[in-house]
Amino acid sequence: MHVIKSIGPLLGIVAFAGLAFLAFLLFQQAREIRRLREWAGRAPERAQEAAEAVQAAAEASRSEPEAAEPASTPAPGLRRRVEGAWVRVKGAVIPRLSAADRRLPIDGRYLLAIAAVALVAVGVVTSGFGLVGGNQDNSSPKGGSPRPTVAVLNGTSVTGLADRVEKQVVKAAGYKAGQVTNTGSSVSNTVIMYVPGHRPDAEALAKAVKPKLGKTSVQPIVGDVKARAGSAALALTLGLDDSQFGSG
Repeated sequence: MHVIKSIGPLLGIVAFAGLAFLAFLLFQQAREIRRLREWAGRAPERAQEAAEAVQAAAEASRSEPEAAEPASTPAPGLRRRVEGAWVRVKGAVIPRLSAADRRLPIDGRYLLAIAAVALVAVGVVTSGFGLVGGNQDNSSPKGGSPRPTVAVLNGTSVTGLADRVEKQVVKAAGYKAGQVTNTGSSVSNTVIMYVPGHRPDAEALAKAVKPKLGKTSVQPIVGDVKARAGSAALALTLGLDDSQFGSG
């Protein structure tokens, strides 16, 4: 059964990897086509540059070398120095960036887009396919189903005991409280009662309330408690052993 459940996530990962590889090939093909078009479009310019170079070489061979003019001294000033430094940096960095961009298999912007899509896809795969467990605070031990409602019944003569336990114990443990009322008679020990089919939920609730109420037994619900608990699947019936809870 575990192998069958794992097929879906594995197929999802394989499908995503295949789509990512296909997108990579499409982007690479588009980039190569763009390079070819740019190269073909610059053919007249290259021919003109070659002709000008030949003509300049011929003129240089016919003319005598002229004395080089002394270099002009740059005007002083911080602004001119900054402008000169910026021109040198731009002339050194921009050609390198352009060359690196040409060497990439796809456009750099496409790489950033693919990385962003990959991050989103990883989040979907890990949570949507269930490869990484999410927050289980609101699920029962059976897995996936919401935690059942818990009725809190006061089996003591201490006024407000059920309200305190409902706020400080039941809700604090992540359960939704149902009826908060009194029992029809005095109860010696606190017990968690459950309707048929909810014993695992009762055991989980007993474990959740143990830090504050101590070890609590579980048992099937009885008629009187069922009538007072209403539609709740669990009933936390408070006994005299917990009558001092929250009294300071």
